[in-house]
Amino acid sequence: MMANFDLINKQKRYIMKRKITLSILLFLVTLNAIELPSIQIEFSKLEETQQESASTVNIVDKDKLETSNIKSIKEFSSLVSNTNISGIGNRSDKTFTIRGISNYVTYESSIAMYIDDVPVPFSYGFGMVDFNNVKSIEVLKGAQGTLFGKGAESGVINIYTQAPSKEFKTKISAGYGSYNTQEFYGLVSGPTVNEYLTYSLSITKESSDGFSQNEQTGNHFDTKDFLSFSTKLRYNPDTPLDVSLSYSKSKSDDGGSPFKINTKENPFSIDNEPTDDSVKMDSDMLSLIIKYKENDYTFTSATSYAKQSVLKNDYVGILGGLDMVFDIDIVEVTQEFRLKQNFENSELLVGAFYSDKLQFDYKEKQDFIPALNSLDNINTIENPDENIALFSQYKYYIGENYALMAGLRYQTTKRSFSRTLDYTASTTSADSQTTWKHILPTLSLSYYGEDDSHTYLTYSKGYRPGGYNYRTSDTLTPFEPETTDSLELGHKRALESSLTLNSAIFYNLIDNLRINTFTPYLATETLNAKKAHSYGAELELNYKTDNLNIYSACGIIKTEMAEFQNSPQYEGNNIIDVPNMTASIGAKYNFIPNYYVQSDVKYMGERYYNISNSAKESGYALVNLGVGYKKDGWEALVYANNLFNKEYVDFMIYTPTNNYYHFGDPRVLGFKVSKSF
Repeated sequence: MMANFDLINKQKRYIMKRKITLSILLFLVTLNAIELPSIQIEFSKLEETQQESASTVNIVDKDKLETSNIKSIKEFSSLVSNTNISGIGNRSDKTFTIRGISNYVTYESSIAMYIDDVPVPFSYGFGMVDFNNVKSIEVLKGAQGTLFGKGAESGVINIYTQAPSKEFKTKISAGYGSYNTQEFYGLVSGPTVNEYLTYSLSITKESSDGFSQNEQTGNHFDTKDFLSFSTKLRYNPDTPLDVSLSYSKSKSDDGGSPFKINTKENPFSIDNEPTDDSVKMDSDMLSLIIKYKENDYTFTSATSYAKQSVLKNDYVGILGGLDMVFDIDIVEVTQEFRLKQNFENSELLVGAFYSDKLQFDYKEKQDFIPALNSLDNINTIENPDENIALFSQYKYYIGENYALMAGLRYQTTKRSFSRTLDYTASTTSADSQTTWKHILPTLSLSYYGEDDSHTYLTYSKGYRPGGYNYRTSDTLTPFEPETTDSLELGHKRALESSLTLNSAIFYNLIDNLRINTFTPYLATETLNAKKAHSYGAELELNYKTDNLNIYSACGIIKTEMAEFQNSPQYEGNNIIDVPNMTASIGAKYNFIPNYYVQSDVKYMGERYYNISNSAKESGYALVNLGVGYKKDGWEALVYANNLFNKEYVDFMIYTPTNNYYHFGDPRVLGFKVSKSF
């Protein structure tokens, strides 16, 4: 009976994949068959970056974000092929997976995130981005160490927010949805008494009762409460000088992470936790950006100070009950310099980056609940680090059709580790410090066709520093740095009919792949697979006219842990938390004056969640739909997210004794009204 059940599931997954593939092919054939109106293409700054870059650059503008009703960084991943942004259900723990490289349940991401040229210092802050202020996002895939200062083994996410306006303007929006979902956003921007000095002030307030019910307390389990304030001052006279001073403050007070232990029945009903969990975050970021741009060169200085705190209470219904409290405080300063010089037939970029994590204090307390076996375990850690990077790349144009680019990055990371394990029976302390140094090259060859196309072949080397396991014996042995050799062949083309096509095939050879495993007590240990690889293909299509905007993206990938020292039984298995296929297609159509309809379909493929590949989750597809009205600064939208109320697991934690399932959001119905002045 079980074999038949597995066979039926395989057949269903196969049919789903065929439907997705056939839908995309049908979409391509339809676009080719119909007569598309021709309009002149005018590239924005981001689109120029996309065309010129010798790597895959996925651009998500405001229209795409609104069409998919994107409200968080987790939802954003559905628009980018071979990308999965997931987590255990709160803003602090985010797993980013791009092309098979992941930071599954680790605090240090393999990607770098920038907001208005300022690096977000730590992965805890990735989930605190206020998407109401976002103007556009670009995702550069593959190692970008010779283009950006912050380490970026698998890619960079660049977020651009609304700049202060030289004309006075305001915007107010409010919305309400299922599960008492409430949202408010306000923006004021304009000039000061000095016409060259402009400002902006914005505030966001979002809350939700959550989708899960704690049956023991009668309260909602995964409540959401988010408050964000942002202000900017920009001095932009009629000279090459441009100065921006920005400050943002974000606070979140969320409920717990609703996991079902060893069962998928009643996904949003938690019946084994006598307390209500919580995750509180507080984030501050202050930055100063100075740009000086002449005809042939641009100099940029980006300085930032960031402070983050996380206080988390988590009850786990195992071993008779385990109560866990996490208290984390982080302070970091960064400085990045970039100079780009344009010559007659070439371009030169040189840069320097420095970051100092002045404070990384981590305290974890575990209480075993049974009165006769009460144990208090306290793990206290200090883990600061310091990074210095020098990077440069030179691009030389050979005639009108070819370009050769070469780059080099030198990076040094000094990481300190001091830990005290205070168990009831004993106390152990350990200290260590390690410095890692790496040289990372980049090389690419580009061909620019007469048909506005760009074909390129790029090699790049990525790197993520090593570190220490948070729970080991008192002899500290650091795990090795992870390095990636990436090869990509891509093609980009802008057609006269306003149809753009981007495609790529890639191969990643990963040394010392970082893998996190769990004990039955939910303690983590970081392992390294000596060799691993991932390879795949991607296709992105965009079509845009005045009344119709269509976008689509599809990616397939194969991963393998090829060599696993001392554990050959894992060789040949798939890498954890990598979907074997991702796809999305969406459209926004103005069907009559002032009215529009928008819809999108997203597919996330099957993923494995342990190194033995015995824990696997099936793929799932979600459908969103919205109808809107827009006129004279007014806009109203009625929407349905997860229209068919699909039940699906979007994240999982495996231990030798238990499986922990986190479920994605159910159907949410809502409306939003906004007014711009």
